[in-house]
Amino acid sequence: MVRILLVVGLLTIIACARVNVETAKPLKVDINMRLDVYQHVVKDIDSIEDQVYGNQEKKMNFLMSWDEAYAADFSQDVQQAIERRKNRIDLIEEYFQNGYVGENRNGELTIIDPGLPEDLKAQILPVIGKENEDRVIIYQATARKNNVPLSDVRRIVLLDHFNRAPGGYSFEMYNEEKGVYQWIKK
Repeated sequence: MVRILLVVGLLTIIACARVNVETAKPLKVDINMRLDVYQHVVKDIDSIEDQVYGNQEKKMNFLMSWDEAYAADFSQDVQQAIERRKNRIDLIEEYFQNGYVGENRNGELTIIDPGLPEDLKAQILPVIGKENEDRVIIYQATARKNNVPLSDVRRIVLLDHFNRAPGGYSFEMYNEEKGVYQWIKK
């Protein structure tokens, strides 16, 4: 019994002891991890843009129409904006192919051909104006749905559009070396 009391007493003293864990230099801990905070935003954008551009062949779940169901979480206004964009996509692509328009850093279209005749410019401006209105409806809804800043949605959309675009389309992209945005042809 005395031994048990000695062991318990010794353990009590040890448990109350103070241990100094300070170091002369701060410890460095290198933790490498990838955090995909915006994966839902990317899924929404992919789903919407696949509907606009009609690009479903790469999807494994095409039989279940999961992508359309994913985008269906949006309001009727967004669904209508998607439909309007689908209806004008051929005209928008023609403007891109002819070098009349480009996509700026905000994911919106703008005329980039300074020598565009006034009559053609007057024909293009209303079309890209409506396109940009529909894009803003979609971008704002995506930002609200995913609780992210609108600027992040615009940046993700721009990258998505750049990756989808064929060669020759113009985009206003950030040049990290120069620290500025500049127009480039893909």
